[in-house]
Amino acid sequence: MAKLTYIYDRTCQYTGCGKELFGRSDKKYCNDACRNRANSKNRRKESWGEEKHIYEITRDLRRNRSIMKSTGAFLDQTKVVTRGWMLDRGYNFDYYTNILHTKKGDYFFCYEFGHMELENGKILVVMTDRYLEINIRAHDNPPNP
Repeated sequence: MAKLTYIYDRTCQYTGCGKELFGRSDKKYCNDACRNRANSKNRRKESWGEEKHIYEITRDLRRNRSIMKSTGAFLDQTKVVTRGWMLDRGYNFDYYTNILHTKKGDYFFCYEFGHMELENGKILVVMTDRYLEINIRAHDNPPNP
């Protein structure tokens, strides 16, 4: 039966861990979770670059959309929430996909959901059917074989 080699001066190479490694001499990570996190982080870094990753911006946009969707504002309805409510859920007001300028004010959209800032820290949340029309048009006309 093979003996395990204990090397006490080596630590897990995942930056968020740092646990001591036991076992094989060529072991890099303490467990599968650390190995998966480190490899995912390396792949993102390789594909998106070192700056603010497109991955992170896309994640923030999706989170913003999800938060606005959770208000219950759909096509024929609008909802009013507070700015603090949105911030508590992780909303990032710096990221949006487009702006609609109207006489009443500017609407900042994350895909089909948008918001306009009102007085006293209130936020009006709306939904547009612009993205729904594009999706329907794409599915109504399938490509010819």
